[in-house]
Order: sequence, then C-alpha cells, then structure tokens
Amino acid sequence: MDGVMYFLRHGETIANEQNYLSGVLDVPLSDLGRVQAKEAGAIILKKALRFDEVHTSNLARTKATALIALRQSEQQSIPFIEAPEIAERDFGIFAGLNKNLLKKSSGYRAYEKKLHSPLEFPESGETFEEMYERVHKYYFEVLLPRTKSGKSILVVCHKYIIEMFALIFSGIKVEDYFDFRLPNAKPMSEKELVSYVRAESKLFKEFSDRLTYHAPCIMIAAAILGIMAKTTIGLPFNSLAFLIITSVLLGISTFFVALGLNTKCIRKSFKLKKSLLVPWYFKFALAGGLFLLFKDHVISSLIILLLMPPALTAPAFSLLWGGSLYLAIEITFLLSFLAALCIVGLLFFSDISFCTSLLPFLTILVFSMLVPAYIAQSIRIRKPVESGKFTEHWKWLGVFSIILFSFFSTYRFTPSNLFGLLLPKPGDSTLFLTQGLMVFSVFMLIKAFAYSASKSTNKKAPYATDIYITHSTPNIFLWITCISLQADILYIAFWACIVFFLGILMDEIYFVSKFRKVVAKIKGVPLVKPARVATGHRFGIEPCP
Repeated sequence: MDGVMYFLRHGETIANEQNYLSGVLDVPLSDLGRVQAKEAGAIILKKALRFDEVHTSNLARTKATALIALRQSEQQSIPFIEAPEIAERDFGIFAGLNKNLLKKSSGYRAYEKKLHSPLEFPESGETFEEMYERVHKYYFEVLLPRTKSGKSILVVCHKYIIEMFALIFSGIKVEDYFDFRLPNAKPMSEKELVSYVRAESKLFKEFSDRLTYHAPCIMIAAAILGIMAKTTIGLPFNSLAFLIITSVLLGISTFFVALGLNTKCIRKSFKLKKSLLVPWYFKFALAGGLFLLFKDHVISSLIILLLMPPALTAPAFSLLWGGSLYLAIEITFLLSFLAALCIVGLLFFSDISFCTSLLPFLTILVFSMLVPAYIAQSIRIRKPVESGKFTEHWKWLGVFSIILFSFFSTYRFTPSNLFGLLLPKPGDSTLFLTQGLMVFSVFMLIKAFAYSASKSTNKKAPYATDIYITHSTPNIFLWITCISLQADILYIAFWACIVFFLGILMDEIYFVSKFRKVVAKIKGVPLVKPARVATGHRFGIEPCP
C-alpha cells in the first residue's frame, strides 16, 4: 500500500511580514510564523496523520516549522532529512529587496516576468527552468519511490518549491504558471494542493495586485471623479450619511491593516522609547498652544490637523515603501491613543458643541479604529493560518475602501459652484483660493517636519523611513469627521482631501526614486551566492523583540 505525501509551506517569516524577497537568505520565522507552525501541528494531529519521515530544505525556517509542527502533533522523533534540492529559489540581486518597490521601480509586467515567467529571471538568480527541474528530479527520484514503498512523508519547504510540485501533480504547463499565493503553514496533500492551485484565478490575482500597485493614482482619480460628480449632479450629501459611510469604509480599511500587523509590536507600542517621541511632544505642545490662542474656526481646524496622529494606514505605507514596519506600528498605535486624548481635551476648551465636533470624532475613533483593530487582532491570534491566507487574498478590500473614501469625501466637500469659485473674482472665490493656500502651507509644514525628523535620527534607513511616514501621514480620516459638521470650513476640507491624496503619490515617487538608486548600486557590485543568515533585509532591520 502506498504511503501519503503532505506538503507544508513554512510559517510566516520576517521577510513575509516585511514584504521583501528572501530566497536563499536564511531568515527566521516571525512571531506569527511560530504560532502558525504550532497550528499546523494541531491540524496534523486532528487529521490523525502519521509520518515516517520529514523532508525539509537546508534553510532554518523550514526546519523550525517542521520541528514546531511535529512537536505539536507528537511526532518529533521521526527522521529529519535535509535536502538542499528543495531550498527556495535564488532571487539573485532581488533577494532582500522590498517587493512593492521592485514592482514600482521596474513596472508590474517586468516584475512579473522576472519572478513568475520561464522567459526571464533576476540578475545573478536562478532561472525558472532550473528551479522546476531540481524539484521535478527530487520528486521522481527521492519522494515518489519512498511513498511507493509505503512510507508517509511530510515535505516542509517553500512557496515557489511547493508550487513547482503543484505544477507536476496538476499537469499545468510551466509556461502557464502564475503566482498561486500559497498560504503559510497549511498542510496539504497532493490532491488538496492540486485543488488549491486550480481554484486560484490569475485574473483575480492580477486585479488585486494592480489595485494595490496603482492605489495612489486610483485614489486621485476617485477624488477627481467625486469632484466631477458633485459639480454635475449637485445632489447634497447628508452629514449623517457621510459619517455612517465613512465609519464603514474606514472600519474595513482598519480591519485589513490590523490583520497583517505584528501583535507583539502593538502591545509593545506603549513602551516605546521616549526619545523617539520628543518631536511629537514638541509638535503637540506647539499646536495645542496655537489652538487655544486662535478662536477662528478655520485656523483652529487646521491646527487640529497638526495634532492628528499617524493614519492607521501608516504601517501599510511602511510595508510598501521599505520601512522597518515595527517602528511604524509602535509609533502609530501609541500616538493614536495619546493624540486622541490631547485632541479631546482641547476640544472641550473650544466653543464648538459636543455634537458638532466631538461626537463624529469619537464615533470614528471607536467604531472605525478601535473595534475593527481589536477584531482583526483577535482573529489573527486565534486563527493564524487562515488569517494569513485571508489577508493575502482579500487585503485589496482595505485599499478599495480608501479609494471609495476618496470619492465620497471629495464629493461631500466639493462646492457645487466649484468652477465659479475658480474664476479670479472677489468674494467667495478669493476665500476659496486663500483657504486652499492655507491648507497647502499646513501640509508643506507637515512634510518639512517629517523630513527633518527622519534626518535628525541616527537610526538606519528603514527606521528613518518609518519616522518620515508616521510624521508625513496625518490621520486625515479622523480629522475630516472632526470638522465635517462645521458649516464654515467646507473649503479647507475639500483642499485637504486633494492635497492629502496628492501627498501620498508624491511620497511614493520619492521612495521609489531612492530605491532605484539603491538597486543601481547593487547591480554594480559582484554577488556571492552562498546561503546567508539574515534577521531582516539587507538594510539591517531587527525583528520586534
């Protein structure tokens, strides 16, 4: 009787968590990855699977996953066979580089061809055919004879390697391969693996990828569409309806952001070193003093913008733009708490009524930030394997919700007589343009402050990126709800939406430009290709302790 063969991708690693390619870099499991490996063992135990031997690659992440899973399933004494033939693909000069920045700097199509096409491969890296051939050989010369002899085998290896096994089992041609988005730490038999890859949709995968890839531009397009809809249709948008829609959209975004964030870093955020908060304390003290000094609603509303904590999407931007992620998480969650307390306290000293300002502010704070973040983290802790798979396939919904917010916010705040206001004439036109200049000046101040804060730190490049992003990305979603019911500030809300989404695009252009210079330097350096030990990517990130 033939034995069975199960395949297990290692648990999430530091590289998966921080969105960079590892390949032959010997990166460790993340906190979530260790929990996922334990859950994989529980699944093996529940299915009553018994193995005669386990085959792993020569990289530590597979051996650690196998050991944790087999301990959990009470099979840790079975023979371990280490096989370099099933090590992850060598990504050459791409190893250690941020995947999103690679896409942005080379173009989506070029990136996909380099990684997922048999036609091209990364410089100094392994070709697709080389990878497929070694996996094909190992299966037919090592694994298959063992199962034919009656042995049951667990193969613990890597995403691209298991996907090569899936091509063999399913009969899919190599040239028809695309990124199957194989989940971490989910034990699958040959039959289950075939069913999984056949259920994957290339069209859906490309749609979700491209939505994230083009998100900054799509947000601006959505904002323009909102402006056009308001000026042509002209239907009013009830403030209560706006608050409800905003709460739902931001809640969805928060849920997907929080689902992918390191739980330990969130807990650690309230122990963040005080030296990193000095610029924020200075900023809060200055803005708080100005808020109490000025009684003009427009000026005080703009000062509140300076008091805003980082948007909860700031860690997601860190992930996309090459930050450390850990510091972005810690700063974002701590300041979301501290800044909210500061703002609520200051609003009590203003002459704005509770219903006009504090009620919308607190509604978003609780129902669009705290509750979705708590639910997401609870799911991440209780169902680590499924949450990882769910995030990979559905995180585009979080991006899409912000795109919709861009449309609804500009529609809500666009004056119905916008084109008339753009004409150079006294009265409302002057006020409209003046308030636009005021908003632009405040955002320039925010960007300048962010740049100065990032340059003044002695932290390494990824940490400096985190500092810049958290300073540069105020929670405009929270700010808009705070001022949305005030009748005399519609112009600044309109301009703030436009400048905020343009600012995201400008920041991305800035980080992609810096990244291109890094890649250009790497291409000029000869590479050596032994397995390397790394606790973070090549820029020296340390994992969250």
